[in-house]
Amino acid sequence: MLPPIFNLYQCDAKIKAFRVEEKMSINDRNVDEIYLFMRERVADNQCFTLANGMSLTIEELDVIVNRNVQLPAKVMDVLTYYIAQDRSSKGKQSSKPKVVVYDTSFPVSIISQHARLTKTAVKYRCRINYDDATLQYFKAGPDPDDTYDRIYFPFCIDKQHWVGVCIDIPSSSVQILDCNFILRTDNQIKKDINPITVVIPHIIHSVRGAPYHNSTKPFGFFRAKGIPQHPNQPDSGVVTVLFIQGHAANDIEGCAEVTPFSLPPAAKHLAVLVLRNIAPV
Repeated sequence: MLPPIFNLYQCDAKIKAFRVEEKMSINDRNVDEIYLFMRERVADNQCFTLANGMSLTIEELDVIVNRNVQLPAKVMDVLTYYIAQDRSSKGKQSSKPKVVVYDTSFPVSIISQHARLTKTAVKYRCRINYDDATLQYFKAGPDPDDTYDRIYFPFCIDKQHWVGVCIDIPSSSVQILDCNFILRTDNQIKKDINPITVVIPHIIHSVRGAPYHNSTKPFGFFRAKGIPQHPNQPDSGVVTVLFIQGHAANDIEGCAEVTPFSLPPAAKHLAVLVLRNIAPV
C-alpha cells in the first residue's frame, strides 16, 4: 500500500506501480521475491481453475511476465477479472465515478447488436428490444437512471494489438488507451470501434427508459494523448490491462505511470494477482 503522504511527492515509477495493489507485503518483500515464491509452489504444465471459472495453464501465466508473445483473449479475460475484483475488494464500486471493468465478451456482445440496429429502418429503431443480459452490463443499481459512468474493457485490433477502451457515458465519448500509436491511425481504429460508438447510445436509452430519438448521435471517439508508448508489440496486452487499472483509479495520471521502466515489476504484480488465488502466501 502506498501511504497517502506519498501523494504529496513526485515518486519513482517503481513505487507508484504498486499503488493500486493491496494485501501484498510490499514493505517486507519485493514483488520479485513474492512472484518467485508463489511460482515455485506450483508445478509446471498444470492447469488450474480460477475464481471466475476459467482455466489457465502455468505456461499461459508465464506469458504475462515474459511478454514474449501477444496475450490471448483468454489470458486478458483472466487479468481483467482480477483487476475488477481488486477494485471491488477496496470498496471502489461505490465511489464516483461509478466504474466497471469487463472482459472481451463485452465488446463481442455489443458489436453483435450493431447489425440488427443498422438493418432496422431509422424510424423503427426506437422499437428494438435489447436482451436483459445486454442491458445488465450498464446497470449499476436497480434504479433505471443508476447506470455506470465509465465502462472499461480490452479490445484487440486486427487480432494483433490490444488497446484499452473507456466508454464515458456522462460525456458521451469513447476513449482509446493505446500504447503504440504508430501501428494504426485514428481512422483505422475508429473503423473497428465504430459499431460500439453507434450502438451504445441506443442501449443507454433503453436502460434508462428515456425519451428516444431515432436520430441519436453516436458517441464521440478519441485516443488519449500523453500516455507512455511501448513499441514492443507483445507488451500491448499487459500494458492495456495496466492502463485500464491505472485510468480507472486515477485517469490519465494512472496511465502515465505505466512506463517501459515500470513494466517488468508491474507485470509480475498482475501475475501475483492470479497466483495468490492458486498458491496463496
